[in-house]
Amino acid sequence: MAETSWPFDQGDGVRVDAARWQSLVSPSALSGVTGRWGDLALSVSVSTTQVGSIDIAPGRAIVRGFAYRSSALMTLPLAPQTEAQPRVDLVVIELTVTDGKAVIRVLKGQPAANPIPPAVTQTTGGIWQYPLAQVTVRRSTTVIDSIRDVRTLHDSGRIPAVAETNVPSNPTPGDLVYFKNRATGAEELHMYAAAGGWSIVSAVGKTRTYAPQLNWSNGSYRAKGHYQWIGSNTLNFTANVTNTSGRTWNGTQMNISLPERARGGIIQVMAANLWNNTTGGVYEGMPNYMIGTGYINGGWTCQPILQNYTNNAYEGGDWWGRFPKGATMIVNGTYEADYYNEGTA
Repeated sequence: MAETSWPFDQGDGVRVDAARWQSLVSPSALSGVTGRWGDLALSVSVSTTQVGSIDIAPGRAIVRGFAYRSSALMTLPLAPQTEAQPRVDLVVIELTVTDGKAVIRVLKGQPAANPIPPAVTQTTGGIWQYPLAQVTVRRSTTVIDSIRDVRTLHDSGRIPAVAETNVPSNPTPGDLVYFKNRATGAEELHMYAAAGGWSIVSAVGKTRTYAPQLNWSNGSYRAKGHYQWIGSNTLNFTANVTNTSGRTWNGTQMNISLPERARGGIIQVMAANLWNNTTGGVYEGMPNYMIGTGYINGGWTCQPILQNYTNNAYEGGDWWGRFPKGATMIVNGTYEADYYNEGTA
């Protein structure tokens, strides 16, 4: 068996060409743009000077062990669009080891009713394309509809930061990235699993809020909810719903919406309690405080089940159907979400 080692100042180890350098550096040097969240380094935008073109901001990157740097704003034209369907182009840094260079290129997508970006070429020792952005081009004309940032930002060994989920484009099981939702401001850690793809493994920062919905239209209510992802496909939530209608609701089963869809095919049980201590005594024939459970059988709602409040013990618990005025329903717990769209599997 042949053995070799490098770099050294004598023997075969003195030969360190591009291929050897890549095999030495790439296992420990993540491909990505040098920077942190919010940096504009190598970001892609619609050109302000040329129609049907994109601007790429200056910046630095590491691509499969090799350094890339652009010191000035760059403008690249898109291929003319004449097809009657839209397409998605992919902006990449293309490293060609045999040519000894890396350049930014635009890979033209295939027009389609529901277009997808072209696949990248990633061959160690040959061509390696690192994605920067996906550019959606309007049908029949070279006009840009949207640009999706798919850079991975990393610096000084910190967890890579991404602008969208499902990147990096060539992940390894166990990869961990920081993700910030531009629309909501939510911050999360995402991890890649061989059998499940990318998923949230933990929310970071402040607890998120949501507005619980009650399936009842016969009066007003006040609702407040908090939730937080605490593990892969798992979240904790609390919902408070108060009857502010000025009258007791009675006779129809009521449920409360969840912050995220629950997985079907398995029944999950939360804690559910009715706080009825609004007058200092028994009110509307119901105790001050009723203990129950929250029943989830997939979907977007939790169905409270309360203990019997009459003298008929055989009735046990039943679906929540009576809501005294001023009372508050409290539901909280941890449940398995349907992040992977598993349905009733």
